[in-house]
Amino acid sequence: MKKWMSRSVIALSMFLGLTASQVLAADKPSGTFRYAENVIVVTMDPHKHTGGGIVYHTPVYETLFLRTPENAIVPFLATGYKFNGLKVELTLREDVSFSDGEHFNARVAAANINRGAKLKILRSLLVVEEAKAIGEYTVEVTLNKPDPSFIESLSEVGGMMISSKGMADPALDRNPVGTGPYVYNPGLSREGEKAVYTLNKTYWDPSAQGLEKIEILAIPDDTARLNALATGQIDMAMYLSSPQAKMVEKTPGLQLIRKIGGATYHLVIMDREGTKVPALADKRVRQAMSYAIDRQAFSDVVQFGLATPAVQPVAKGHWAYNPALEGKFEYNPTKARQLLAEAGYKDGFTFSIPSISVFASRLEALAGFFGDVGITMKIEPVEPGTLARRSRNTEFPVTNLVWGQLRDLSFLSTYYLNEDASFNPFKVKPSPRLAELMKQGIATMDIDKRAPVYREIFEILADESIVIYITAESSLTGSSEKMANNPTVKFAAGTNWPTWRGLRKNQ
Repeated sequence: MKKWMSRSVIALSMFLGLTASQVLAADKPSGTFRYAENVIVVTMDPHKHTGGGIVYHTPVYETLFLRTPENAIVPFLATGYKFNGLKVELTLREDVSFSDGEHFNARVAAANINRGAKLKILRSLLVVEEAKAIGEYTVEVTLNKPDPSFIESLSEVGGMMISSKGMADPALDRNPVGTGPYVYNPGLSREGEKAVYTLNKTYWDPSAQGLEKIEILAIPDDTARLNALATGQIDMAMYLSSPQAKMVEKTPGLQLIRKIGGATYHLVIMDREGTKVPALADKRVRQAMSYAIDRQAFSDVVQFGLATPAVQPVAKGHWAYNPALEGKFEYNPTKARQLLAEAGYKDGFTFSIPSISVFASRLEALAGFFGDVGITMKIEPVEPGTLARRSRNTEFPVTNLVWGQLRDLSFLSTYYLNEDASFNPFKVKPSPRLAELMKQGIATMDIDKRAPVYREIFEILADESIVIYITAESSLTGSSEKMANNPTVKFAAGTNWPTWRGLRKNQ
């Protein structure tokens, strides 16, 4: 434990990007950092967060643990942890207060974890049976089943801490109260357009406050984000693989920042028992959909060479990557038509799928591939920020998502495969073998033991074509050249936005 803590402290110091001499020499907070997101904020309540837009929470809320640029999970508001079977003991910092003056301690930390678990919106906290304070700065969390990703979950929205008054406020979704270096300023913000954050004047670590103000702008249109970046209206912008991302790379004065982690773009077959679309109940049909996609052309043309073909959840180099799947589902429209005919759908079938603007070109390309083998995919636009929510009910038989490759692989169960998984609204039960493997996958934290389990899960996913993986992407951020070369700008692995602690604009 001591060795782990020592490494964690070093990693945290590197992540925050500040040496002791830099802190002492730092100027007072100054400047406004402007960041553009591609979705409109839905709620400022992290326990009710789904889908994109986490960046709106990050200036205000801090997490119990942090993910570093090297993908290490290190202590932050928590100082350490110990597992004892299904019990997890968390120790906390003793010098932290919320922006409303409330002191951070075990009581409020436990209340946060219990609230998140009770709301049942964050899948990462469904594993919590109970959290309780067993000391002023010690929390004991009892899990209802083993979960090797629990500490990792506490480095994300599941670990964001809200003050007691904030949790009791019915207007929390627009009045966030956390321990972070900045506070949300409703007077300067414009609903649906711009969220403005100003200094938390009682922040527990003022040396980490380098900016006077942060502005996060909602600009769903890729071209508009590019124009705002090119004209200097913003400092950085969130990008998925797109022609605009490629243009950022080629525009003087701008820089496309590529970071480790990235994500996979994939289709999720939710109606796999054929409740709404009978054809989807036959795995030959689902396999035909996978064979119909020219992944290399999709990567080169639709994603402008900023992605690579994928048929499994992780990229080469990940501890669970399955080399046996290499070459599976090579583009073969003839094979696709053959499988459709064998399944009784020689003339094809029709299904609908939700889309937001950033996915429009992707889905148009996929519709073309499917149409070539007789499958009609109807694309139905939905409001930005609502795709994940609307994909969690039976409105659509299929959805499309981008999900980070750095998540612990237990998310496959909680998001796609369990009967109560987020994106299994039709409540399809996993096969006995898949159910057994999912149990084995969370029974230990030893990746050497987990790797063969998840490799077999990947093989089943491919054979059943429950999730159809299309491409693996880098994590992309468009930036002004000046900010891209700013040494205080740090990114947690797999994120598109910088960490605000320690960021100084004039470096």
